[in-house]
Parts: sequence; structure tokens; C-alpha cells
Amino acid sequence: MIPDREPASTESDTPPDGAIELEPSRSPAPRREATGTGDLVPYVVPMCVYVALGGIESYLPLADLRPSPFWYPLAYAARVVLVALLAWRYRSTWSDFRPWPRTGATMLGAGIGLLVWGMWIGLDGRYPPLPFLGKRVGFDAGVLAPLARYSFVAVRMFGLVVLVPLIEELFWRSFLIRWLIDPEFHTVQFARITPTAAAVTSVLFALVHPEWLPALITGGLWAWLLWWTRSLGACLVSHATANLALGLYVIATGDWKYW
Repeated sequence: MIPDREPASTESDTPPDGAIELEPSRSPAPRREATGTGDLVPYVVPMCVYVALGGIESYLPLADLRPSPFWYPLAYAARVVLVALLAWRYRSTWSDFRPWPRTGATMLGAGIGLLVWGMWIGLDGRYPPLPFLGKRVGFDAGVLAPLARYSFVAVRMFGLVVLVPLIEELFWRSFLIRWLIDPEFHTVQFARITPTAAAVTSVLFALVHPEWLPALITGGLWAWLLWWTRSLGACLVSHATANLALGLYVIATGDWKYW
């Protein structure tokens, strides 16, 4: 049963076929006559480049069958810089996070983020791996000299807490979940989510993570959070909170495999 909530607006429109009609969002998406390739690029390119460069990292030289302490930090730093520049280039998409969620939605997002972090750690080793997803081989920053280690950790935390939540929320929940409802995704309000769109994005999110089970549940939780709060900003808070908690856990415990 969906609890009654005060509608955020008196505006309404007809949802695409198969969509669950919920209350309109506080900030309706602007209507456009047609969605072209140029509308997709700002959402898709930063994410695709980030994933592609991550794949290239697996071909870097190794040291004792582990990521090289010379090549890996350089490659990761280059990856962060390039994707950050792309994110800045397409910063017009950041308006999707407006209006910023209210206090209750922000706290809910942060709470779900901590739940995601706990689940990511707690489920480790408790579900069968899927070989075709590969295995995450974390880089042990402890092998670096102090200055290099602090520098790498700073760059890694920026990528983990700021860059990744930004580009992933724009791709998964601002673009893809709405595009699956209607290719004219700019016309789809964040309050409207179909079960199919939520399920497909959750499954795809799982398939780009070796930790497929917590990723699958996480995708579902963030789709629910988007529907409940009607705020992409709440999802950004949740994603950043989960990644911050994970990063601090890795630094505190030295359990580098989660990176």
C-alpha cells in the first residue's frame, strides 16, 4: 500500500504506457519536441569513458600479480581527471539535481547509503560469484611512499565520493531509468517509475559490478528512493554516503579489495 503524500504540485499529465502514475515532481522536467543524440551524450559519455578506462586498467603491467604501484596510480589519476573534465563539460545536466532535497529526504538518502555500505561489507563471501563479471583486485596503497600514498588516497576518495556518484546518478537514474519509460526521457518526471525500468536498471547496475548481489539490491533501493523522494539529489546523497563510508572503512582497515 502506498501511503498518502501531499502532492508537490497541482500540475499533471498522462504517463507513458505501462508507467505507474504517481504525484508529479516538485520540478517538472521541461518538455521538448524531440530527443536527439545530442540530448543523450551529456549523460552517456562520462559514464562510458569511465567504464572504458577502467577496463583498460586491467591491461596495465603488474607487479607480483598485483596492480603496479607505479602504473596504477598514474592511470587512475588520469582517468579521474579526464572524466571530471567531461563531467564539467556537460555540467548542464547537473540541473537535474534541483531542487535540492529537503532535510527529510536528505536524511533518508544518507540512511540508505549507510545501509548500502553495511550490505556491501556484510554480504561479502556470502553469495556465489559470477565468473563472467570478473573479480575486483584492489590496489594496496600501503605499498606507496607516504607522500604518494596520501596523494593517491586523496584522488581515490575524490573519484569515489564525488565523481562516481555524480556521473552514475546522472546515467542510471536521471537518463536510463527515464529513457526505459519513454525515449523522450526529458518529458518523464522523476516521480514516475515503472517496475520494468526499476528492474532493468538494477540488473544492469549489478552486471557492471563483480559484487553483483549487493549491487542488484542497491539498484532497487535507489530506484525506490528516487520514486519516494522524487529527488535525484537524494540519490546523489545516498550514493556519496555509501561510497564515503566504504572509502573510510578501507582506509581504516586496510581492506583494499573494496577499491
